[in-house]
Amino acid sequence: MDKIISTYNHGLCLFSVDVLQNFLKKEKIRTKKLLTFFQKDVEEYISSQKEGIWLSIPQINSGHYMIKLDGYDDAFSEEWEQKFQYDGFHIEIKESLWISDIGSFLSFNKNEFAGDSICFKTGDGNIRYSDFKYNVPSGKYLITIKGYVRRQLLDFPNANYGYSFSLTKIDEFDGYKNPREEQYNFNVANMK
Repeated sequence: MDKIISTYNHGLCLFSVDVLQNFLKKEKIRTKKLLTFFQKDVEEYISSQKEGIWLSIPQINSGHYMIKLDGYDDAFSEEWEQKFQYDGFHIEIKESLWISDIGSFLSFNKNEFAGDSICFKTGDGNIRYSDFKYNVPSGKYLITIKGYVRRQLLDFPNANYGYSFSLTKIDEFDGYKNPREEQYNFNVANMK
């Protein structure tokens, strides 16, 4: 089954629930509104990036995106064209990695992440997915992000845009990259 995330919050994020929970506990962060918290508290946001707690893919159009993790999903076919590649982001994983609509951080509830995916029903009764879990071995990883556009766009609700993520296991983090910096344009839906 193709993994298609429907995001209505202009972003995606990657995280490991246990790593995130440990960070929140260590930093005594009690709010469930993590996205608002990390937007307002720049110091904590930077700290979370340095420690590989989570990775945001900000400022993308709302819509449906095909998601692929190298080694877990088939690669994008020739029907797709790669538009960008960014290397060197990092993340710590404990037992599993979630690729999610960033809206999951609007009111974070760790209990919602008990299964392999999170879905919701639209007003017209269609099932959409906001979060997918991958069983990735624990450790520290470098992440490569690639953005894709379908060569021949299909009608809605087909996903015409997508992201591929590659993980490379490492021993230690060496610096960090902030995905919110201007040099990163993740908005593949606006690329021709």
